[in-house]
Amino acid sequence: MKSTELNLIPIFVAIYEEKNLSKAALRMNVSQPAVSKALKRLREIYNDPLFHRNTTGVEPTVFSSDIYPAMSAALKNFTSTLSASREFDPKISNRIFSIAVVSTVSYSLIPKLMKQIRLCAPNISLEVHPQFTEDLESDLRLQRYDLVIDMALRGRTVLKSEVINTESLRVVCRENHPRIGDSISLAEFLSEEHVAASRWHSRSSLLNADDISELEARNIVIRAAGAFEMMPIIGSTDMIGMLPQSAIDDLGSYYKLKALDLPFEGQQHDLCTIWHPSRTAESGHRWLRQQIKKAALSE
Repeated sequence: MKSTELNLIPIFVAIYEEKNLSKAALRMNVSQPAVSKALKRLREIYNDPLFHRNTTGVEPTVFSSDIYPAMSAALKNFTSTLSASREFDPKISNRIFSIAVVSTVSYSLIPKLMKQIRLCAPNISLEVHPQFTEDLESDLRLQRYDLVIDMALRGRTVLKSEVINTESLRVVCRENHPRIGDSISLAEFLSEEHVAASRWHSRSSLLNADDISELEARNIVIRAAGAFEMMPIIGSTDMIGMLPQSAIDDLGSYYKLKALDLPFEGQQHDLCTIWHPSRTAESGHRWLRQQIKKAALSE
């Protein structure tokens, strides 16, 4: 594709996402013949029909589906450079920010963040996704998410991060657990069956021996989607787990759980915003990070 034909990229993305040439033309604010002409040129460039007509519009070919992620990423990257060069005004912006978060954040921080945003930016929306991916660098570089809220990064990375909150970790079991009283020793902790929050792509636990060495010896029986998915399991069995204090405060009493101090070091962990360095100076992105930090400090 020649540099003079880069304007075909947003038209391809519009056709693919709208599945209809008329809707794509309306979205692009151009005539339908202009969209048809652009599609003809795209077909010539790729030597593929790209889309087939159906009763409601068009459907993509296999090749079209293969190239869409790269086309969409290219369009997002270009759009972000434009938004970075313009001053962001939250009072009039209708931007949609995409955030991936660990489960406890969805229940505790996001409601406060949205309430706060509504006061100063009434037209801004959020897309909130579960944080299941392990390839943060790729997701953030390709702008699948604007940022991620997760535990602090480990190892070398190009990504930027900022601590927004520090969570206290507790051991959790059901109130009438037959073997655990008001405290728990390391030997008792390791002798019990455990429920843990999972990192699905790596088949590992959210907290593991890289965080706290003693966790390597746990007998994990169930890996659940997140902290709140762990609670009904712990509340109805003799299994135990580790949860942040905020999650226990929100729903611990509902599931009749009791919280105990950990029998080892590592009582706290940091919660961070994580983003790609290409977004650091973007005014809208900077505003979003400020709003998240403000909401976290209000907890």
